[in-house]
Order: sequence, then structure tokens, then C-alpha cells
Amino acid sequence: MVCRCVDQTSGCAQNSPLWHAPATVAISGKSAPNGASGTGPGRVPGRSSVAFVAVNAEQAEDWNGASGQEFIEQRERHERMLGRLTARLLAGAQIQDGENVLDVGCGCGDVTILAARATGSGHALGADFSRIQVAEARRLAAAAGVINARFEVADVQVHPFGAGIFDVVLSKFGVMFFDDPAAAFGNLRKALRRGGRLAFLCWRTRDENPLFTIGFAEAAAVLGLRELTGPSAAFSLADTGRVGALLSGAGFGGLECAKADELMLIGRDADDALEYERASPSAAELLAGLSPAQAAELTRQVRDRLVAYASPDGVVMPGAAWLVTAQAV
Repeated sequence: MVCRCVDQTSGCAQNSPLWHAPATVAISGKSAPNGASGTGPGRVPGRSSVAFVAVNAEQAEDWNGASGQEFIEQRERHERMLGRLTARLLAGAQIQDGENVLDVGCGCGDVTILAARATGSGHALGADFSRIQVAEARRLAAAAGVINARFEVADVQVHPFGAGIFDVVLSKFGVMFFDDPAAAFGNLRKALRRGGRLAFLCWRTRDENPLFTIGFAEAAAVLGLRELTGPSAAFSLADTGRVGALLSGAGFGGLECAKADELMLIGRDADDALEYERASPSAAELLAGLSPAQAAELTRQVRDRLVAYASPDGVVMPGAAWLVTAQAV
């Protein structure tokens, strides 16, 4: 895309180094010539590059490996599953024509593309440290003909976006995994103009979200086949008091945390939902370590849990999130 505002020095996302300079991957300051997961080239062919450092090396490796690949394979399911929550996020962001938008943890880019359409003459930038999901997002945006959306590999906690170049920062479940949340939100505040808006979705508690309690790991713990791991980072912002402290410390005001409760379609029926659960990297690893009899019993237990949420419309579960909005002060 040709930059149409080369005479401007601020206020346009295209003047950010991230807008013009696609990234190669480095983990903890060390370049990764085969990509963050060692499964493919770390350099995008035919594009200029800047160094990309992921301070959260474990997350970067995971999302450039099995978890990232799973999200690509399940993209359409996830978009259907979270569609109502996505609509709540976009309504909360109140994107206006001509605004420049940053989508944090953009994954395969569905929210970035929707934000690009909403901003019209503005631009939307999706940032994620999953190289493989960013590549998929670029493909999908090109196929959809959305020319004002761009995607880059970046750890937003440390990336030098430039000061005040975005009007809106938003994220669909992408801000719970920061290595240093205070530093990350501080960096996002710097990237927002004064008066700019922050809007993000984060999960409420585990107990309010059965999607996270009916899977193979949880059933295996009940059967005594393994111990349940500690609290998931997915729920690191479930406490609104912590959210408020982080955002106020980073330079945000006007904080609102609104409950966003929406039904989520997990699968067409119990068997479809079971295949979805079984395809996750953690479930595959767990099942591989069991005897055939144990694996069969565990699978039956998970299917029974899914049947409890089955209806003529499919397997439907409640989703409980916070829609957090704030302004840069």
C-alpha cells in the first residue's frame, strides 16, 4: 500500500515503524532463523525486516507452534463461537471514520479486518507475536480486498510504536498473557493519542466459563489420571480491581468494566464439539500418554459433559467476559 500521508510526522499509523517495517522473529534477543518454533523461515520473503524481540519467549514459542496452528485450523469455528462477543467489543470501541486502530493479539485478523472496514479512510494494524497467524491474517485480508488493514509480528509490550499514533487500541482476549502487564499497558498508552480509547475483552472467572472446565485436562483430573495445573493466564484479568490498578498506573482514566455475557456455539453436536476438544494440543498430548482403556474412558467422560450443553441448535455454552473501556489521559 502507498502511504498517502508522507508529509505528516504524527497522528497516522502509517508513520509508525511497525506500519512500514515487517518483522523477523527473535526470541529473548537471539535471532531464530527457522522461525520462533523452529518449523519454518523466520523471514518473510520479499519484505524488509526489523528485529522482533519477544520478552515472553514461552508464549511466543507456543503461539508459533502447536497452539498457533490449532487457532488457524479452528479459525472459522472460533469466529462463530465468539461472534457475539466480537460485536460487543466493536460497539464498545466506537471506531469512527478516519481513525487509526491497533488490534492487540490479532491472531488470524478477524477483528482487525472488521476495524479496518469500520474506520473507512483510516487504517487498522493487527499485531501478534504468532508469525504463522499473522501470515494467515495477511492472506485473509488480501482475499477480502481490505487494503487499509496491515498485520505485523510484534510483542506489543516492548515494540516502539511511536507516540500518540493511534486513536483506538482494542483487543479480543489478547491482553491477558503479557509477561509484564504494567509495562505492556504503559506501552499501549504511549501509542495512543491523548483522549484515545482503549477497549478490550478479557475472560471473567473460570467457573463462569464452562468452556474451560469441561475439557480433557479437567476430566482427567477428576478421574485421577493427572493433576490439574494452576490458574490459567487466560483469567489473569478476571479481577476488575487489578484491571483498574494496571490501567490507572499506565495513564488511563474513565475506566468501565461491563459484563459481557453471550452464548457461544461450540459445535454442531456433541461429536463435533468432542472432536474440537480432542484436537487441542494439550488434549492430544494427554491422550497419547494413556492406555487405550484410559483414553476411551476419558473421552466418554468429556463427551458426557458436552452432551449436557447440547440442544437442537448445537452445543451452546455461556461465555462470561469483561468489556473494559478506558481513555488515555
